Amino acid sequence: MKKILPITLLGFMLLVYACTVKKQVPKIAQTSIKKEVIENVNPYNNFSGNTGFPAPKQAVKLYPPNEAALTIIQKSNSNASMELLNQGYKLYTAGACIHCHEARDINNFNNSQWGHIIDDMAIKANITIEEKNAVLNYIVSVKIALSNQ
Repeated sequence: MKKILPITLLGFMLLVYACTVKKQVPKIAQTSIKKEVIENVNPYNNFSGNTGFPAPKQAVKLYPPNEAALTIIQKSNSNASMELLNQGYKLYTAGACIHCHEARDINNFNNSQWGHIIDDMAIKANITIEEKNAVLNYIVSVKIALSNQ
């Protein structure tokens, strides 16, 4: 027992010493960071002037329905109303259509293409047949009204 006590005491002293001694941590070389000023800042993003970044997208022109569009659509759909066109406009610009992507310019596609696009997207957007028809009536009537101007 007399031999165990000095060994235990020595072990305890070594443990205390090991926990209290601070090791020197090597300093990491510090490099100075240069701040670059970006000139001609584009309001759409902070990447103007830099290469490798795409140009900002132009804002999409949105066309709310008007009386001319209503008159046009009523020739083929006697049940059409301004309420129906406004419903289609809201779905297209602020509703189901923009949950997955931004609104497209309605002039980018012809009426036949829009029919196929809306049929495909209606399934993905989970909208009713009435809502799908409202969007299609809105797009077709406004496109025709714009071409007549």
